[in-house]
Amino acid sequence: MLSTTRTAARDRRVLTAAVELLGETGVDQFTFDALAGRAGVSKATLYRRWPSKSELIAEAVRRRVGLFLMEFDRQSFRGDVLHVLTEVTAWLVRDAAVLRTLTDASRRDDALREAVERRLAWPLDAVWEDVLDRARARGELRSDVDLSWLNELCQAVLFNRILVVGDPVTEAFLQRLTDEIIVPTFTGSRPT
Repeated sequence: MLSTTRTAARDRRVLTAAVELLGETGVDQFTFDALAGRAGVSKATLYRRWPSKSELIAEAVRRRVGLFLMEFDRQSFRGDVLHVLTEVTAWLVRDAAVLRTLTDASRRDDALREAVERRLAWPLDAVWEDVLDRARARGELRSDVDLSWLNELCQAVLFNRILVVGDPVTEAFLQRLTDEIIVPTFTGSRPT
């Protein structure tokens, strides 16, 4: 039996190879055979750890975003929003090709869509919920606005700009989005 350290190192190697392979082949041509060869493991090892291609792909992409899903607190709604927007932007820019492939394949593959929702969408939703919980506790939010729009609004703007249109997202753009749209909409005031 492998030690926990060796197992973790092997998993990292496999998941890194999976993202690389996914970027090269897309979901439809992604196979456990090709991944096993690239990662230097057996197919049996892959199937023991990941019961399906969908689960493996979703976990591989999820691991790429793991850092920004860690806990943080910038001590203000504005600071937290800017932090998450910056981290999500970096991820979308870095992995745009893989995410386009994943989005397209998820439309055709229910198992992949469910795995992506569980491993990517839900954890990202939780990040935004934490931002809202902290802002609510600090008394920063309006009581008359549907807070569930925060996640969808932010993601829609970033996904459209980066993955669909291909326009750059600069720090200045994120500050304008935060200061002119998000903060006023959810707090009722504009940052000074």
